[in-house]
Amino acid sequence: MSGTYVKMEGSSFNGINEMAEALKNGINAELICENHRHIDFVNLCILSFEKFFFRNGSYASLTVVLTENGDEITADIVGSGGGEGFFNVSWGANAELAGDAGRILREFGLRTA
Repeated sequence: MSGTYVKMEGSSFNGINEMAEALKNGINAELICENHRHIDFVNLCILSFEKFFFRNGSYASLTVVLTENGDEITADIVGSGGGEGFFNVSWGANAELAGDAGRILREFGLRTA
């Protein structure tokens, strides 16, 4: 299976709830799961998306974990799947989804770590 991982970090006046809304509205894929947690002084949000890509005839998934600890925000972006056939070639499907999430989060001031 092929996959793409991007780690981003930064600080933003917007919290992770607003970032999650922007991702849900900006990612052209089906939202499979959304989960929010508050543990001590840390807020977490997990978003999972799935999209069918006609160019390779398979599904790719995107998982984004947003963590907010005071002013510090991190994002872990994982695009996976999308491969087909013996060589499991994704033709960039998982990287495309991860890139879309990265572009949206850059608008909030996060940068690649």
